[in-house]
Amino acid sequence: MDYRNRTLVGNIVLTGATGVLGGRLLQEVLETTDAMVYCVVRAESPDAALERIKEVLFAYDEARTLDSQCWRIIPVLGDVSRERLGLDEASYLELAGSVDLVLHSAANVSLVASYAKIAPVNVGGVATMIEFCLAGSVPLMMVSSFSVTGSKLYEPGFVLGEHDLDVGQCFEEMDYERSKFEAEQLVHAASERGLDWVIVRPGNIWGDSRTGCYPLRQTRVKGLYYEMLKSLVETGLTFSSDEDFDISPVDYVARAALYAVMNLHVTNRRTFNLTHPHPINYDDIVAALRHYGYTIGLVDSTTYFEALQSGRLCRDGKPYRSTFTDLLSIFYDGSDIKEHARYDTSGIDALLADTDIRCHPCDAALIGRYLDYAVRTGFIVAPAQQGPLATLSESAVRGGGLMEQLYDADLSDMPAQPA
Repeated sequence: MDYRNRTLVGNIVLTGATGVLGGRLLQEVLETTDAMVYCVVRAESPDAALERIKEVLFAYDEARTLDSQCWRIIPVLGDVSRERLGLDEASYLELAGSVDLVLHSAANVSLVASYAKIAPVNVGGVATMIEFCLAGSVPLMMVSSFSVTGSKLYEPGFVLGEHDLDVGQCFEEMDYERSKFEAEQLVHAASERGLDWVIVRPGNIWGDSRTGCYPLRQTRVKGLYYEMLKSLVETGLTFSSDEDFDISPVDYVARAALYAVMNLHVTNRRTFNLTHPHPINYDDIVAALRHYGYTIGLVDSTTYFEALQSGRLCRDGKPYRSTFTDLLSIFYDGSDIKEHARYDTSGIDALLADTDIRCHPCDAALIGRYLDYAVRTGFIVAPAQQGPLATLSESAVRGGGLMEQLYDADLSDMPAQPA
């Protein structure tokens, strides 16, 4: 969707430009508008900031077709968790008065960090951008998450409508989910102060559906679902699960989000679920890996999870640990609780009906494209190089975990600082 001939948006503020979604949003803006893009980045210098921004941008645009457009990227050395973005008052007011739209995608995406660690970016950052938008009288597009379902995730028959927010869910041991819920509440409340906004809720963001590209080497945290693929390939073992598994291609999320906010006359103060309208399940992903050529053995789920927790999943004689297996081990409690929530996409489907923006089917071709890219970049080995595979040992062997990688996960625009 090209906006050049139908938009008056000349200056855009983008947060999270060095994150997974923010980098793809930047690509979309550069490809479809003539806007200048002010990217709020934590960095030592404008040159260092621009280098990091371009590193993620060209992870998606491998041919560097947008090289000639990078003059439109203007780094703003700031921090969404600080008052006035950490800018002096004059610079802050000048920036707020010169932009036409804010795209806020900065977030700490850790699934295990404490609320105190997550909230400054995920809640405080939204509050900061709300004040910025009100100061400049400009609309806000805020990236939330389908995880605002909270505890309703486990309720049979529950469907999260695009108009829903507080549906009686709770967030015990769900600090990331709570932060996104509270951020949406802040945006809604700001309507009374005159804020115009659009909220989008992506699901599990994967690579570009056309190219397979994803910043596997350019961001500190690779993304939990790529870590899942890596663990399945490296161990060659899994359990069975028929639970729905969302795959939201990053190009679909970026294009749909930008289209929604560019049509504010019909989307103002609305929320859109950018999950896949027809999700597959976990077993389907395993089947796609096998179709691609990998050996993936099946283990009874109770046996698998107990082996993880006792350190009996071994490879090459050593306990196998990964971000994915550590996370599974932490959250498995021996119960049969399953994820049941579904996500209504009728609003975004209707909005996009007359456009060329579609969510690619979750099929073997899509997953194959992602695997092609992961193999080509060396993130995982090709099927012919798979092995040795993991086994379940009889005795427990504990090893160091990798959870600090998730704990410090911050894809807003730079790695989280150590405590």
